Amino acid sequence: MRQIHRVVLIDVINPHTHREDAEKNLSELKSLVSTYKGIVVVDIIQHRNSPDKNTFIGSGKIQELFEIVAKKHINIIVINAIVNSSILFNITKILWSVNPEIQVWDRVDLILNIFDRHANTTEAKLQIEIAKMRHMGPRIYGLGTDYFSRQGGGIGTKGMGETNIEIMKRHFRDQIKKKKEELEKILNQHIVQLKRRQENNIQAVAIVGYTNAGKTSLFNYLTKKNKIVENKMFATLDSVTGKIYSPSLKKEIIISDTIGFIKDLPSSLIDSFKSTLMESIFADILIHVIDISDSEMTNKIETVNKILKELQIKTKKIIYVFNKIDAFTGDGEKILKEIKLNYSKFNPQFISIKTDYGIDRLKKMIQETIT
Repeated sequence: MRQIHRVVLIDVINPHTHREDAEKNLSELKSLVSTYKGIVVVDIIQHRNSPDKNTFIGSGKIQELFEIVAKKHINIIVINAIVNSSILFNITKILWSVNPEIQVWDRVDLILNIFDRHANTTEAKLQIEIAKMRHMGPRIYGLGTDYFSRQGGGIGTKGMGETNIEIMKRHFRDQIKKKKEELEKILNQHIVQLKRRQENNIQAVAIVGYTNAGKTSLFNYLTKKNKIVENKMFATLDSVTGKIYSPSLKKEIIISDTIGFIKDLPSSLIDSFKSTLMESIFADILIHVIDISDSEMTNKIETVNKILKELQIKTKKIIYVFNKIDAFTGDGEKILKEIKLNYSKFNPQFISIKTDYGIDRLKKMIQETIT
């Protein structure tokens, strides 16, 4: 049985931002912690014009954090940002005396650790190993001897000299190169299969969207598959394919479920997962699933579009599917007007997988778009 981690979340916000907005900003990070099987014990929200260059939250809040870790048996600190490795190390060093095993992560560290738990295929495991080395490597071999003795996980020992750090740099470069070559072989095989599919005139649909928008539920419904659906982020890491029959084409078309997107992912991380996202890159149609009940809906649509642009998605055929209308509690007339105004070129569809609403219309739209 895995340990339930006790977690403190840290964020720095503008002094003029209200506490309610600050807590709202942390809601996604809390969902990520929950996915990792952690319990958020305390939030530390610091109002500053900019993060402290040494400890992110400043000396006063660091003292508060020290006391919380001591009293509440905290074992993980997560900062709601992508931060300089020296900041993570400085906080870790301050907290060693109260918990020698303390882990201090930024947002990407948390996501990578979630990915690590969910990876099942060789492809996903390789992608995660590469991403972790890219993110963690500079931190480990650039922070000096104390880091190796306390947090290196057996990589080195206290008292490492410059020569050994150079060896570590070389080791990381060699490992990344080796893993990338292994992944490249899988990627090339995947591309050959996808190109052969195109040559045989087999059409394909890829389901994309922000994590936890309901992509897998829609995939199951359309393909009659029984892929596990979980109310957590990154339930899907590996691309999974199924088939649906097209009456207009009088043949089956391929449909795939892909990894969910999330905001503030560095380009290197997206690049590491390009292999998994090949189904999206080569698809004839993209179905962009959107949670209409989410108050951050518009921002999440923009995040997905930004990542699709980074992936250089070629297809112009994209259908926006506004899911979970059964859970929507706002002004229906207002949101329909906004969607019509902003997204009409994406043939917006409105569905509820829970109630079956709109599914037949969506199937018809897929038929019309793919022919």
